[in-house]
Amino acid sequence: MIIKARFIMEAMGKPKKLVKDTLNKMKKAIGEKFKVHDALIEEPKKSGDEFYTTFMEITVEFKNIQFFFEFITYYTPTIVEILEPYKLEISAGELENISNDVMGKIHEMDKRLKSAVSVNKILTRKVIQSNTDEKF
Repeated sequence: MIIKARFIMEAMGKPKKLVKDTLNKMKKAIGEKFKVHDALIEEPKKSGDEFYTTFMEITVEFKNIQFFFEFITYYTPTIVEILEPYKLEISAGELENISNDVMGKIHEMDKRLKSAVSVNKILTRKVIQSNTDEKF
């Protein structure tokens, strides 16, 4: 079952060129794996004092629902609009595969987040200890 969807992908950073280049690289990578119907990247605009923001609107076609979910869990678009088909029907097996893939990605992100939090706690303790040692 072919699925066609439109997505909004956002980027923020600096310098301005890097922000636009990031979305151009993303567009190229998407096109290498999926069929892209059209893509528009807006010119970055200043956001606050230092950063630039922009977005890409891209329409992509997927061979099946599993590729669709692979796309959204990897690229994490801001907005998703399903263009075709109007109605979806999937088997229990397809739903199981999708669920397992999504949960695998969630568990991986959770593991990385917990690791980052642990490293942050260790570094915070070291900074506090260093500041305490300097006072004496």
